[in-house]
Formats: sequence, structure tokens, C-alpha cells
Amino acid sequence: MNAPAADKDVSAQVLRALSMLEVLSGELPNGLSNKDIATALNCPPPYVTRTAATLIDKGWVERTPDGRFRITTRFSQLSVRSLRAFEKCAQQLDDMKRNYLLG
Repeated sequence: MNAPAADKDVSAQVLRALSMLEVLSGELPNGLSNKDIATALNCPPPYVTRTAATLIDKGWVERTPDGRFRITTRFSQLSVRSLRAFEKCAQQLDDMKRNYLLG
């Protein structure tokens, strides 16, 4: 069963947004220009503009005073929150092992 065209368009947009975040993650603090991102993603600059607008709206990307794009601190906040969740899971597993061995 093939996905409807609209789903494919959304999937392409999501993949482009994720790729853009990956590209921008290595470009702090200066960020990248629209043209640089378009080149890195191998897509037309208007696609970058639309994708960046969505990421800006959601707080993942910001525009610098000179018009470049860069990731925001939200990116690192997500990373820290994920790391804390993994640490919590590791502690819970350690507790379960200890309880199992004592029981």
C-alpha cells in the first residue's frame, strides 16, 4: 500500500527539518546562510526558508542579526533531558538487579 502524496510531502519536510538541525548543530555560534544550508541539503533555497520558518516558530532555530540560521538552546535542553532519562533508567535497572539478587 503506497502512502498518499500529502504524506510523502510531509515526510520529506520532516526529513529536511531533521537534516537541517544536524547541519546546524555543528555551526555554532555563527550558524549558516540559507545558501549554505541549501547546498548542504541539496535542495532549493526556498525549501530552506520554509523549513527554517517552521523550526523558528517551534523554537529550534533562530536567525542571527546578519540573517544566518543557527540552532537554539532548545536543542541542548532536549539532549540534557534525554541524558537524565537514561540515567534514571540505569538507576532503576540497578535497583531491580539489587532487589532480584536479594530476593
